[in-house]
Amino acid sequence: MEIGSRSANEFLPPGQRPLAIVLKNAAARKTVKLPEFLNDVPRFLFDPGNKEKLFLDIIELLLTQLNASEEDAGCARLSAAILRAENQALEQNLKSVEDFLYTLGNPRFMRALSWDPVGVMVSLNPGAALTQRLPTGAASIAAVDLWVPAALQEDIARLECRILCASGNSIALAPAPALAGVEAGWLRFALSTPLRGPEQDCALQLSWRGESPCVLGLGHAVPDPAFAGRAEGEAAQDHVLALRVWKSLPGVHLPEVAAVGSGKDSLGAEDANFITPSELPRPELFSTPPLARDHISAAFWENEDAILVHPSRHGPVCAVIRDVELPALSHISALVNVGHPRAPSLNFSVGVAPHGQVDEDGYWQRRMGPWVHGLPPHGWSQAHCIPVEPIVGRADILLAVSLATDQPNDLSWGLFRGFRIARRNNVPQALQ
Repeated sequence: MEIGSRSANEFLPPGQRPLAIVLKNAAARKTVKLPEFLNDVPRFLFDPGNKEKLFLDIIELLLTQLNASEEDAGCARLSAAILRAENQALEQNLKSVEDFLYTLGNPRFMRALSWDPVGVMVSLNPGAALTQRLPTGAASIAAVDLWVPAALQEDIARLECRILCASGNSIALAPAPALAGVEAGWLRFALSTPLRGPEQDCALQLSWRGESPCVLGLGHAVPDPAFAGRAEGEAAQDHVLALRVWKSLPGVHLPEVAAVGSGKDSLGAEDANFITPSELPRPELFSTPPLARDHISAAFWENEDAILVHPSRHGPVCAVIRDVELPALSHISALVNVGHPRAPSLNFSVGVAPHGQVDEDGYWQRRMGPWVHGLPPHGWSQAHCIPVEPIVGRADILLAVSLATDQPNDLSWGLFRGFRIARRNNVPQALQ
């Protein structure tokens, strides 16, 4: 560009700075008067006889500017990534603070989902998998309890349990020691730390790696088949898995449950099976309150395949199932249920004694396991008992029910819907 004697300001667009200035002759380098902020702008000499040199100078200048722009863009992207990571960390910290504030003064862990077993089972063949959608978010899940009525604790290591998140993540849960220290139906699979991150849909996936089929308990039926447990290679069914989902605050672990009967007298189980009431002798009333004037009964309900024990307002009622073959019994669990929607809350207990022993001494209370207190109408739970005397042959099973509150006993349907019998294959010589 020929500037001549004119000012360079006439050729500059407002607010812009040129990349370079091209001069026609060498003398113009000193004679052209430029604004002070343009003194450091590169100046190229234009020689009509050697145009290629000017072209190369301009291309080199543009490449330098392009490299500088790319470096600036990379620095901007890195800064944006750092800012985004800091923002996400801040959001997670704020969520932790919100969780703490919302649960301040409340339990630090809770049961977010509970589907109790109803006596229906599903069998997983070796190599098969079952998927159960969960109507609860994945955030803060700490553990999942499964109802496995016919498997031993050492076999549960072959059952792979995973949480499948909508984001595509798959988180494995590890089997924990049996609840209450005995190989009961409820078995726990826990995470090392509660799941973190945003709330999202999730599902539970179970894969069985054992050599023989694994039996899992099912819960209530659901009208939406999308929420029913789906097992590979099995016929479609409309029940959910019997399970309990536990959630906790960040950094909070579920407490370990101390073993019942732990110590030198505790005995492990090496065999277990689930027995329905129809496979047992019919129950009889064994102990009733002496002042009871209201309705009391014990009966087998064939249509429900359950044993009814109807308690009194004046105290607990105990029924007995006599002369059951229970060799080398380790412990017994009973699946209990309050059968009527308008029933009062009930307490349940199960016990076991050598056949005829209770008839001789009459002390049936000391042979009962811990009471399950305050089960609401249509509530489900399980009661456990470790025998206080060695059971090496035939035995009597004791079933006790009482009212949790002082009110009429109308519709007090205390139902025993099944029993899990755990045995030892080898009886210690001291107990023979």
